[in-house]
Amino acid sequence: MNTTALTITDRATLLYNAVVAVFILLFHARIPQWPMWLLASLAMIAVVFLMARVVGRFANTPAQLLRHIYPLLLFFLAYEQTGHINRGLFPELLDPWFQVAEEAVFGGQPAVLLADLFPQRWFAEYMQFAYFSYYLLFLGLGAFLFLRRDRRALSDYLFALCATMYACYVIFILVPVQGAAHYELPTPFGGGPFSVIMAHIYANCEIEGAAFPSSHVAIAAVVLYYTWRYARPATWIVAPLVFSLMLATVYCRYHYAIDVLAGIATAAMLIPLWRRLNPDLRAPPR
Repeated sequence: MNTTALTITDRATLLYNAVVAVFILLFHARIPQWPMWLLASLAMIAVVFLMARVVGRFANTPAQLLRHIYPLLLFFLAYEQTGHINRGLFPELLDPWFQVAEEAVFGGQPAVLLADLFPQRWFAEYMQFAYFSYYLLFLGLGAFLFLRRDRRALSDYLFALCATMYACYVIFILVPVQGAAHYELPTPFGGGPFSVIMAHIYANCEIEGAAFPSSHVAIAAVVLYYTWRYARPATWIVAPLVFSLMLATVYCRYHYAIDVLAGIATAAMLIPLWRRLNPDLRAPPR
């Protein structure tokens, strides 16, 4: 296969899955059903080559959109995978250590304090909506940049988004932390549609050990940066939503406040690195 057909985002996806596959092989004795999760990584590697070699040949808009944003669709399988292999190094969750750190940094447990401070049902519903908006933000900006036909901007955004997500997933695997749900206190729900949606998502899709750093926060920060860079008028809408999402991660007891700070720091440190590594940003505009 002509490797020039692989984009920088394709290569990041291949590298992530190769690293995960090696991790599974090294620590398979501690990973239940490890052959299935090894197969998942191999399947995602196959999808990369399928997209590059087969789908990339079609010029129609739906096929090209799929060609560019398919890694975003693989996030959900890769996320599920992390929850099944993240006890390879540490057999137990590391939440007791993080709770001690939370107390030391904040003098209390912000996840509990915030929910007690704002008990209103309408506020809880807004927080659940803000947390849910994560799924709309990263997919929406990718689709917008694709439809605008700005190849450099799309490559810049997708590579930074995917590489940041993969970095978070690697940390999930190596440092299993459940987050504020470890307190086993009820999550604040407002009773509206977004509370119902989030309750369904967390009842059926949530995994243990994927809280540090908050990928919701890291990815939302990436979206905010690239919105400001490539769709600046929309920043007035996206910025309040992103800041609400960051608050919601703690208010809704999905994360420790330390997870949020780590998510912001992760995005702040990695975005400049990804932009330096991306060869499309050094090539002349097309």
